[in-house]
Amino acid sequence: MARFKSSSVRIAANCFAGFCFVTIFIAFVTPHWLNSDRRYYGAVFLRLGLWETCFRSFHDPNDLAMRKYYAGCRWILTDEYQKLRGFIEQPFFITVQVFFTVGFTALLVACVLILAVHLCMSPEQDVIFVRVIATLTLVAAVCCTLAIIVFGIHGDGRDWMPDPDHNYLSWSFALGVVGSFFTYISSILFFIEASKAKKREDALNHHVAYHMEQTHTKV
Repeated sequence: MARFKSSSVRIAANCFAGFCFVTIFIAFVTPHWLNSDRRYYGAVFLRLGLWETCFRSFHDPNDLAMRKYYAGCRWILTDEYQKLRGFIEQPFFITVQVFFTVGFTALLVACVLILAVHLCMSPEQDVIFVRVIATLTLVAAVCCTLAIIVFGIHGDGRDWMPDPDHNYLSWSFALGVVGSFFTYISSILFFIEASKAKKREDALNHHVAYHMEQTHTKV
C-alpha cells in the first residue's frame, strides 16, 4: 500500500473535491432546479429537476382536445411522458442534461482516482495521476458551468414551463452554481500540487543520481 505525505495544498484540494462532489450530486438528483411559487395556488407546474418534473393537472400544449392531464412527480424519461417529452425536452434542456451529466461523471471519476492515489498507487505514479485528477476536475467545472449558464438563461423563460411569472430558479440550481465554482478551485489546487509533486520527483531523482555517481567515483 502506498503512503503519501499529504501537503496542505493536496489536503485542501481533496476537501474541495469532496465538497464539490456532494453539492453536484445533490443538484444532479434533486428536482428543484425550477420551482413554482407556493403562494400561487393556480399553478399547474410545481417543480423540475434534470430528471424529474412535477405537475398539477397539466395538459400537453399541443393536445388541443385536452384528452390527458398530468399530475404528480415522474421521471422525465418515463413512458407516460412520451407524448409530453417533446415539450419538456427542449434543445436547451437536453444541452443542460448532457453537460451536467458529463461534468458529474468527470468529477466522480476524479474522486475515485483521489481514493486510488491514496490507497493503492505507487509513488512513481503520483504525478501523472494528480495531473489526471486536475484535468478531470477542470473538465467537470467547465461542463457544469456551461449547463448552469444555459439553464440560467432559458430555464425560467416565458416559452417553456407554464406560469413563467411565478417560476423561479431554486436551490438545486444554486447548489450546481456553488459546486461548479468550487470545482474550479479544486482543479487549480490539484494543478499546483501536480507541479509541486513534479519538482519533488525531479529533486529526488537528482539526489539519487548524484549519490550513484559519487559511489561509482569512489569505486
